[in-house]
Amino acid sequence: MIRINLLPYRAARSKENIRKQVSVFLLSFVLLIVVLGLYNSHLSSKKERLSSNLDNLKKEVAIYETKAKQVEEIKKKLDTLNKQIEIVNQLKEYREKPPKLLAKMTEMVIPGRMQLTRLSSNDANLTLGGVALDNETVAVFMLRLERSGLFAGVSLASSKQVNKYNVNMKQFSIKCKKPVPKKEVPASK
Repeated sequence: MIRINLLPYRAARSKENIRKQVSVFLLSFVLLIVVLGLYNSHLSSKKERLSSNLDNLKKEVAIYETKAKQVEEIKKKLDTLNKQIEIVNQLKEYREKPPKLLAKMTEMVIPGRMQLTRLSSNDANLTLGGVALDNETVAVFMLRLERSGLFAGVSLASSKQVNKYNVNMKQFSIKCKKPVPKKEVPASK
């Protein structure tokens, strides 16, 4: 019988398998390098885009910060203007109060029977001084003051008899309490 030696065939076959495995390994390694290179270039382009976006956003933030500073300055100016307007309105109101008070006083004075000689005022009180022919005239004047609604309380501070113009008269001093102004409560939302 004839014997055939298959060993060299197996050795050639194993060499060929090793060559295939090495070539597959090298090709997969090259493919892995190519994929990693593509992924790296993708990441670097994304990084560049993001850094350019970041630079643009920083520029926009700087622009908006300057605008915000301008808005804050305008708000401060507006607040000072509002305070000035409020002060002017208060001054107008205070300017109108004394003439109105004097006009009301002339309506309450009993003509021909009394005369006001002194009027002094502060934030809480009003002091009136004058002369009248008798105590009844002073009482009627005090009632008129109470009923006017201008004062929270009216009281006689002093009354004494004096001789003026060769006539016995009553010199009086009346204290009136001003009503406390009601503060407006802002409506809650």
